[in-house]
Amino acid sequence: MLKLPSLTKKPRYQRFHMEPRYYDPIKEDIANRTARIKAELGMTDDDETDFGYSSQISGSFRRNLKHTKGKVDQTSMIRLIVLIALVLLVGGFVYIGTEVFYILLLYVPFYLWKKIRR
Repeated sequence: MLKLPSLTKKPRYQRFHMEPRYYDPIKEDIANRTARIKAELGMTDDDETDFGYSSQISGSFRRNLKHTKGKVDQTSMIRLIVLIALVLLVGGFVYIGTEVFYILLLYVPFYLWKKIRR
């Protein structure tokens, strides 16, 4: 089936994916004992006590936010520019007539020439 482009964005349903964490009481008991023994001997290592979960979670949220923010803004801006150009073209055709196409044919190459010249 052929998909036609549209100016409106259709909503996509978000999929929820969760990887379950399994609770292992023996592993937790061993981790608590080793942490207690290291604390008694004065060899504390703060990175192992929180298991690194908080840094992984906060980093993934920041990374995902930066990734989606720029993409959404850019596509919506392009869509808005195309919509404004179409409205101006149709409005110019209604009020001025076919001369608006000739004006457009003169203006677009001039604009591109100025843009390339920079």
